[in-house]
Amino acid sequence: MDPLASASELQSTWSRTANKLKQTIDRTRWATLTLSAIAALFAAVASQVATEHDSWRLRLAVASAVLLGVVSFLSSRLLGGTQVSAWTRMRAASEALKGAIYKYSALAAPFDDQLHAAERFNEEREKIAENIDDLLSLLEPNQGAGSAPSTRFASPSDYLDERVRKQIAWFRKKADDFAPVAKRLRAIEFALSLLAAVVTAAVGVAGKNLFGLGFDFVALTSVLTTIGGAILAHAEASRYDFLIATYRATALRLDNELSNVNADFAVPSPDWSSFVERCETILSTENGAWQAKFGRI
Repeated sequence: MDPLASASELQSTWSRTANKLKQTIDRTRWATLTLSAIAALFAAVASQVATEHDSWRLRLAVASAVLLGVVSFLSSRLLGGTQVSAWTRMRAASEALKGAIYKYSALAAPFDDQLHAAERFNEEREKIAENIDDLLSLLEPNQGAGSAPSTRFASPSDYLDERVRKQIAWFRKKADDFAPVAKRLRAIEFALSLLAAVVTAAVGVAGKNLFGLGFDFVALTSVLTTIGGAILAHAEASRYDFLIATYRATALRLDNELSNVNADFAVPSPDWSSFVERCETILSTENGAWQAKFGRI
């Protein structure tokens, strides 16, 4: 098989595997956030159930404890350093291979020497693959070529369209998708924190049973604080603000490179290789930045 077609299939497999690992992490984070909130609510209600309803108080307390146990189990099994590292390493390898594929397809250095291009490309591919040898058991089934090119580009415009412009559009779309989620989480956490502060101030003046309602509002404050903390932890673990800023900054840098494009690029040539290298460096820098950020758990 042609080395480019083979590499495209391999990169597609790595990319799908990384997506699957990330999907598991994302779903687990949302699940633990939801279960933590429900557990806090059950615990607060249990503390308020009258003594004549001890059976209900016990049920709620047990349910709260069970949910917290599930949260702890899911966090340790699916959100630990090993799981996050497997995802980030698989994604990093996928993006590194994709970068090499685009350089090779564009006839850019170090693959601009037709005589030795295939040999150097295979060496680079093997070097990247060595970094994830221990993750091969996680690979998804091979489903053929993915988004990376499987044939050489016919002209510089192909690289500009397929690599640079598509990446700019992808980064901007992802940033736009994450922005409302981050904003919504911040708004909810702000509202819960404000409500907790108001209740705490009111309790400090009127006592735990406000307005003679017979409900311990200190327990409510605890619920609000717990849920707010869980939301903050979820937002921090998902790195929404970081990703939004990084994606938009990377899209801007690539856009700046496009503005300096020479329409008369000769391929291959030092100028063309230099341009491709700058674009790929921008992408690899972004890749390294989020890998380092998500590696801090």
